[in-house]
Order: sequence, then structure tokens, then C-alpha cells
Amino acid sequence: MSEDLPTIPFTASLARRLEEASEVLKNHKGLVRIISHYDPDGISAAALGSQMVKRLGLKFHTTLAKQLDDAKIKQIRESTPEDQLIIFSDMGSAKISLLDEFPHKIIVVDHHEPEKEGENIIHLNPHFFNIDGAREASGSSFYLALAITVDEANWDLAGLALAGACGDRQGLGGYKGYNEDLVQAAAGREIMKMETVPNLKGQTIYDSLIEHPEPYFKGITGRKREASRLLRWLGLNKESLLSDLDDEKKRFLTSICALRLLRQGATPDAVGDLVITRYWLYDWGLYADELSSLLNSCARQGDYGIGLALALGDAGAREKAIQHSKKHREYIITNLRELEANLPEPMKNLQHFMTEETAYAGVLAGLGTLYFFDSTKATFGMSDKDGKLSISARAPRGMVDAGVNLGIACRDAGNAVGGNGGGHNIAAGATVPSKAKKKFLKELDRIIGEQLAA
Repeated sequence: MSEDLPTIPFTASLARRLEEASEVLKNHKGLVRIISHYDPDGISAAALGSQMVKRLGLKFHTTLAKQLDDAKIKQIRESTPEDQLIIFSDMGSAKISLLDEFPHKIIVVDHHEPEKEGENIIHLNPHFFNIDGAREASGSSFYLALAITVDEANWDLAGLALAGACGDRQGLGGYKGYNEDLVQAAAGREIMKMETVPNLKGQTIYDSLIEHPEPYFKGITGRKREASRLLRWLGLNKESLLSDLDDEKKRFLTSICALRLLRQGATPDAVGDLVITRYWLYDWGLYADELSSLLNSCARQGDYGIGLALALGDAGAREKAIQHSKKHREYIITNLRELEANLPEPMKNLQHFMTEETAYAGVLAGLGTLYFFDSTKATFGMSDKDGKLSISARAPRGMVDAGVNLGIACRDAGNAVGGNGGGHNIAAGATVPSKAKKKFLKELDRIIGEQLAA
């Protein structure tokens, strides 16, 4: 690669840590075990890491997992020969004490709040380098730093990094910090291009309103009659394309959408996201948010293998992922409509609801928070299975700016009732015994109240 091509500027301390990890990879002779989270960011990180080690001529075994709890860590340690290198991606930072005890060589590439730095592992986490892991770097986007340190030719994996960051919604309001540097460098290398467009992603405007949960319009999204009525009022029909509209008509459409969102209590982030910057990935023939959505559909439908195969470039997997995407969107819209009719149960500082599918608790909590839940409270989506309560939490950015840190709240409240939790300030999760639900929620409400009062 030419030295004139743009790149991501690394601090001296980050560059040293990246070189340390790079040397371990280049000198390793055995199999590499890659263990990653199952969401779009985790799948993107897993695929990025798999490609990186494959290009080094190393064999690898990649596994996607919902969570990295103590039992999972014990299973990994006991089932992995000591001569294998283990890479944890988009997970691991909250379990450094346990990972430090492994006899294996370990690299952790994560962006969640770290427990500590560790002594016997190489820990790559943006928080150690003055980068906000909740906003400025995702698991996969930070992974790209390691990949391009190993070999600059790995810049072609930047599309995966950006899809992962999209999956963690780090692009809301525009990319910042490290992610912004990544985007600018990728654009300068002609890996992708940026386009500013209205946030309507269906084939037609009508399709956008009835088949896509974002943006979500109360009383309209997923409802054919109401969507048709709105289009007629706008002087449009079911076949109208966004590209058919002149600039004045596009501005009018955007203004009407913004007014509806404001009237239903959507957050400033949701209203501001009506006009977005999309990132066209040349090698994929997709926008980054489209690739992220396909990966997310596979994850939520429980088809992790297809998600990973898609991220690794399998054409057949893409067709299967498109089928998953349709079911995924239908499920979200159906459940958001139910939450319109039966809003989350409120407490002083939070609101909570139950859902049958564990994998969708965070999706529903996040979209509800953006578009029509009470934006003065944090939202907790919960599912109860086999005596365990799985919780996904989301907070409006205004609460985070006021001092709320859901990662700490979920960790401390989870520990208080014999469970565990963690994550980011704006998005987190926990797993606790089902019988501890009331105590857990009470403890959460207290902790969030103290965070707001601090």
C-alpha cells in the first residue's frame, strides 16, 4: 500500500499494544480459536478476525456466542488445547479476572466497559486509549486497527468494521472520534462512499412505511390502510419512489415525518435521523446499514452460521439472510404495535416490559426508546426462560448525558441478586434468577436514581 493513502491515526500507546498483538499473531504456529458475540458487531468482528488469521496462513475455529458467563469461560478453557491462541471479540473485557487465569495466549478485542486491563493477556479496548467504546469505536471497528497493523492489505475489511459499528447504532447523529477517522480513511481509499439521503429504505415510500420498523411512526408503520391514507394526503401513491420526488417534495415529506415523530414523543436522535448519511460499500454492493441489518436478522432468527457465512462473503448465505430479514422486520413491527397499545410498566427512573423472544428484547427496547416510549426513563426489555431472566437495557442519550450508566447499573444490580450484567452507558444487559425480578428492578431503579442525582 502507498504511504500516501489515508489511515487511522493511533496514539503511541495504542500503536504499541497493536504491535504486541500483531507479533503474537505472526509468530503463532497452531490453530486460532475465535470466540465472538452473536450480534452484528460481533459477527462482523468474527469475520474480520477470521479473514485476518486466514491471510496469515493460520487455521482457525470461529464460534459465536450470546454471552460469556462463568460457565462458558470454564467450557472454553477445558475444551481448548493450550497450544491454541484464543481471541475474544466484542466480549471478554468484563471477565478479565477469569481470562487472566488461562494457560493459553489470549487476545481480547472488545469495546465494552472493562473490568480491568489484565496481566497475562493482550487487552485491546478503546477505553484504555481515551476512546469512548459506547460511541466512538465498536468491537469490529476497533478490530480493524489490529487487522491493518498485521497487514495494510486488510483495509479491504473496512466494510465489515463499518457494518458492525452500524449494528451498535454508533452512527446515530454521525460517527465520532475513532469511527470518524475510520470512515474518512476508508472513503479516501475508495472502499466506500458517503451519501446523504432521507431515511426511507423500502423499494417504494409505501414499502418503507409498512415493511420497515425504522423510522417508526405510531399508528402508521405496518398498517396498510393508514400508510395509504398518508400517501394520498401527500399527493403520492403506492408506487411512488423517493427518487421520483423533486427536492421540494422531499423536504416536505421529511418535514411531515419529523412533525409526526415529535408529536409521538420521539427522541431528538430519532428526529435527527430522518436524513442520514449512508455508506455504500463497493465490494459488497450494499450500504453498510443494509449489511448490518442482514447480519442482525440472522442473529435474531438464531441462524448464527448463516450470519457468519454472509460476513465471510458467501453468496448463498446472502439469499438466506434476505429471507431472515423479512421475518425479522415483521416480528419487530408486530411487537412494537403491541407495545403501542400496552406501554412498558413505569417505575420512578425506568420502565420495563416482557417479551417472549430473548434475542429481541434489546431491539424492541432500543426502538421503543427512540420512537415513542417515555424518554425520561431507561427501558428494560426482559424475557423469562428456564428460571433465568434475560434483560436488555437502553437509555435515551439525554439520560446518559445526565450521568446514567446502564452498564454499571446492570452489573451492580445483577451482582446484588446473584446474577451478572454489564455493557455500555447507553446499552447494557443482565441475566438474573427469575425469582429475583422484583428485587432486581428495585435495585436498578435505586442505582439509576443515584446516578442522576450525582
